Amino acid sequence: MKLENIEPKKVLYFFEKVSEIPRESGKEQKIADYLVAFAKERNLECYRDEYNNVIIKKEGKGRERVALQAHIDMICEKIPESNHDFTKDPLELYVDGDFIRARGTTLGADNGIGVALILALLDDETIEMPGIEGIFTVEEETTMIGAIKLDMSKVESKKIISLDNGKEGKILLSSAICNEWGIKIKEEREEIGLEETIYSIEYKNFLGGHTGGNISDERIGNPLKLAIEAIADIEDVKIIEINGGSRVNVIPRSAKLVFSVKTKDVIEKVKENIEEQLSFYKQFCDKVEITIQEIENRNKEFSIKATKKFIEFVSNYINGVIKKDEKGNIILTSSLGKIETTEEGFYIEISSRCNYKNIKEEYEKTVNKQFEACNAEIVWSQELKGIEPKENNELVNTCKKIYEELYGEKMQEVISQGAVEGGFFLDKKPEAEYTCIGPNTFDVHSPQERLSIISVQKVWEFLKKIVKYYS
Repeated sequence: MKLENIEPKKVLYFFEKVSEIPRESGKEQKIADYLVAFAKERNLECYRDEYNNVIIKKEGKGRERVALQAHIDMICEKIPESNHDFTKDPLELYVDGDFIRARGTTLGADNGIGVALILALLDDETIEMPGIEGIFTVEEETTMIGAIKLDMSKVESKKIISLDNGKEGKILLSSAICNEWGIKIKEEREEIGLEETIYSIEYKNFLGGHTGGNISDERIGNPLKLAIEAIADIEDVKIIEINGGSRVNVIPRSAKLVFSVKTKDVIEKVKENIEEQLSFYKQFCDKVEITIQEIENRNKEFSIKATKKFIEFVSNYINGVIKKDEKGNIILTSSLGKIETTEEGFYIEISSRCNYKNIKEEYEKTVNKQFEACNAEIVWSQELKGIEPKENNELVNTCKKIYEELYGEKMQEVISQGAVEGGFFLDKKPEAEYTCIGPNTFDVHSPQERLSIISVQKVWEFLKKIVKYYS
């Protein structure tokens, strides 16, 4: 065991055990098997559903039960030279100062450390605690199907603490309702005229990021929006193709726009626009590239009318922060995630995030009007449940009080644009209270991911005090 002499020993013992088990999102069979075996060895009540969600219950003495929740899947990424096989190989953990890392791969501390913290509590016979319910969900990183399908009638607790917060000392008050759409805008193509000149603009190596955590960062930029802005004022422009972005909840890192014009002199204005964009974003990432070149391309193009309609839609669709509350917390954002040019027109993926249902519904009216204006067809849509800020959340207030007594510091309250599993729990169990805490993790979802040992120690002590309070 690489972590056997590091405190908290029991927590890191289980973290290492969990790290030995392949658990890519959507492939949680083996880790679910481990959890069921863990419960049986300790004669704990255990429930497992068809999705591999697992609930383990331990009796205790106290005023009320407490549920502790973590997701058992992880994102599997590795460096190019790594031979690691995520279907069968254990993660190779090592210690680097205060950090635990995995050699050449993601560490899976998101949310393996949450799983380990819960298992350590369920295994301990010395800590004074109430009845504990450990909730272990699947596919948080991809579909959230675990939280969506979890049978909350199996959960007796009305206090639910998630351990999926990667920032120690912060406590979640609210998470956003996330709405996502895939739309089609059907437009016919026409032959390119011989008098027209074809150009290609390429945007590369932008910072990108996740719409839940990075959308407010103006340094990132959105290449799809920038490409359209570069040609928006050109009267005779016709789009031939535009492609960029990978998925609806990811801020694009690259884009390519191919278009035609009749008069070459207008390209000087486009080049000025590009130079201005490049000058701004190079400040934050020197690898950013924006290039324009004349090319030979005789594919069919969209008409000026169709192009203008598309440009108007993209230009009017706000990308970034739309609304803040009186304390400066971001409570409404939107993001243009992906565009593909198809034989029939354009396919677009967009999303919005909002912490208040009434504001979300009002904003959706605006989006629907934009859809109608360009005759967009909604191909698919989904809503990820959010958690509205709640006045007098007893669970949150208790956690804050305990943390301050323990460490002499106030916890930072978080109104998050991220979607968390708790939204689905409260949708099915509205009488419950929910919050999210956890130790410091950095560069999650990348091979540079690392977990702070000191932070794990602090959260372990914090968690023990919380359960003791309810005993």
